[in-house]
Amino acid sequence: MSLPLPPPRRRRRRRPVLLAAAAAALAAVLAAVLLYRPAPGQAPGQPPPRQPNKEGRVPARAPGTPGPGIVSTAGWHAVTLDGAVLPASARAGPLRGPWPLASGFADTPAGAVLAAVNVAVRASGQLGPAIFTATISAQVTGPGAGALLAAARQDYAQASVLHPPARPGGPAGAASASPQAFRLLSFTPAAAAVEVLAAAGGQAAAVRLQVRWLDGDWRLVAPAGGNLAAAAVRPAGLSGYQLLPGR
Repeated sequence: MSLPLPPPRRRRRRRPVLLAAAAAALAAVLAAVLLYRPAPGQAPGQPPPRQPNKEGRVPARAPGTPGPGIVSTAGWHAVTLDGAVLPASARAGPLRGPWPLASGFADTPAGAVLAAVNVAVRASGQLGPAIFTATISAQVTGPGAGALLAAARQDYAQASVLHPPARPGGPAGAASASPQAFRLLSFTPAAAAVEVLAAAGGQAAAVRLQVRWLDGDWRLVAPAGGNLAAAAVRPAGLSGYQLLPGR
């Protein structure tokens, strides 16, 4: 008489874990990549920054500029740093520093997208306290800014244990994934929402970022609780996304 076979074991669903891994990798991208190191008042290889108009905008949105969801990426180029590929533009920004800030973005859909990625990169932990402290203090707005700074300090402390910086306060580890695409969810000359897509471990995750036009430039709105990765969502598909340069 044969013994009855045990019931088959159910395979655990790993999608939430993989999504969290992809979100963490995307947060690492936004934390571990540096686009450029400008000289005071001017980025290397770029023309001098344009002067803001009377409203402090650099510049006002030009007639015929594509609206939300369709961003003109003409003139964008890919910059590879710390294992990730990110976009930059000589026209839409960043056009000025001073280091370690990346500022001087155009008040256009393209400028809003580039600002969201640039500021989010510098607002997370792995790059080091000199960068994320200055960035959050000067280029992040909203009630969650203090929590974002605390989270960056914690992330940097944890990353430094796994990947000791080559110099005190320097980057802790390298990015293992890069942003692949983006879509502009909404845009006005005063505020914009951008979704940035990245992949890790065969899974895709998207982080939604908000920026506001304040004091003549775009500022990142700190997420609730200061956690960029918590803003990650699983994209339903690639419809509506625009590939970044180099992809």
